[in-house]
Amino acid sequence: MDSLLRPLLDAPPLVVYLVCALLITAETALLPGIVLPTLSALLLMGFLAERGTLHLGIALPVAVVAAVVGDQLAYFEGRRLRRSRLVRRIGQDRWDRAEAAVARYGVPAVIAGRCLAGVRTLVPRVAGSAAMPYRRFAVVSVCAAVLWASTELLVGHLTALVL
Repeated sequence: MDSLLRPLLDAPPLVVYLVCALLITAETALLPGIVLPTLSALLLMGFLAERGTLHLGIALPVAVVAAVVGDQLAYFEGRRLRRSRLVRRIGQDRWDRAEAAVARYGVPAVIAGRCLAGVRTLVPRVAGSAAMPYRRFAVVSVCAAVLWASTELLVGHLTALVL
């Protein structure tokens, strides 16, 4: 196991924080980001914090800020998506149902969306498209990011204790 992690264990912490932050932001901010390994990045950050390469007190705010920035960018993109190729590709009927679900469930939909791979790339866009009030979205985005990032970092941290 150590030989696989050696390059990351030897990388300067700033590089690890930066790469993980870019992955986390890009997953939500960019549609192709849906395939980025953000869960792996968070688990790795927690693992490396336990191993002493990173500091958990820095990893958590880095992950939260990156997730929130990605959400905000996607939300504002969603405000102008109504007539886009994405909506046509997904299908207007499906997009309308997604908007209706976000409008109906609001806060729980955004929190659940942050915690589900693949869905977290679309939910902020749908929230923006459904005209969810920005202040509500921003507050929920921060809360969901804290919940998601702290859980995944903790799992990575605890995994390092077991290995």
